[in-house]
Amino acid sequence: MDIYIKSFNRPYLLHKCIASIYHFLKEFDGRIVVLDDGTPQIYLDKIVVLFPNITIVKSPYYEQKSKAISLNQIPENVIPANFWRNEVLKGSENFILLEDDMWFVQPFNYKNFVNDVYSLKMDMIKFMWMKNSKLISNNIIQKAEYFNIVQPKVLTKNPFLFDAVFNTNKIKLKSFAELFFNTNQKILNYYQMFIVAGGVFSKKYYETCWQNNQNKVDELQQIFNLLKSKKSFNLGNSNKELLQTTLISKASNNGDKTTFSLNEFNKNLNNYWLGLSNVDYSFNEDFSLIFIKKALASSNVTFEDWEKWYQKIKQPYTEMGCKLD
Repeated sequence: MDIYIKSFNRPYLLHKCIASIYHFLKEFDGRIVVLDDGTPQIYLDKIVVLFPNITIVKSPYYEQKSKAISLNQIPENVIPANFWRNEVLKGSENFILLEDDMWFVQPFNYKNFVNDVYSLKMDMIKFMWMKNSKLISNNIIQKAEYFNIVQPKVLTKNPFLFDAVFNTNKIKLKSFAELFFNTNQKILNYYQMFIVAGGVFSKKYYETCWQNNQNKVDELQQIFNLLKSKKSFNLGNSNKELLQTTLISKASNNGDKTTFSLNEFNKNLNNYWLGLSNVDYSFNEDFSLIFIKKALASSNVTFEDWEKWYQKIKQPYTEMGCKLD
């Protein structure tokens, strides 16, 4: 069973992600494929030296984005959704999809895990919920060695009612619904049956969520696609969180409504990482603050600037009930 990693200009995180696979997945015998969208070649060269058995596949936007980054310019914000979809559909029938800011934190036997995925015909298994139990279903119908099979209970499985309540609000139904329940809490139940990355997918499930010519990550649209298909999917979550993520950086400033320069921040961390002969990652902790301080020592971006930005980025997650540290 293949592992795909979506990557963009954060090799210091990609390194930790790949290293965790080799550290925690016992008897791992799958392919690791990095789906890169613009990380300059000098950084990818080091990744290949560190992990010579991986495969790197570049998106159609790779050249223009990597060139812009190398010239200290902000690359065009185009999401390579069709590229991700087409690449994962070329590989194994089921696959693990990660993002470069995720890493494994628990050991498991990969061969035994894969055997259960295929024998139980799983379509989606969530590996991470940031200690927020609302993001996983407690309606367990069967248990395997490393994961539970669940049937999430959601407000409605009618795609058009879902769209009216949670998305478009064309008929003011969302406003009406909020008189009776908290729609922000009810939407969390749908994430018991859907993830963008951070777990196992079947081709059937992924192809259903990600329709052709989607040029942005629209999670509500993908949930709508899932409901509209009326297909039966076997869903689950690992019996303990197998992954952790970090919010110490993002791929871009898109949507964060701050003046903090992520391009400058990532450039400094990338170059600091590039100059290190050895990086000793702690898999059971978030990304090292010492690493960040040293990387920003001579930067126009200060550690204090980053801390202010980081607190703003964390806030929506903590308000939702997630624990990140």
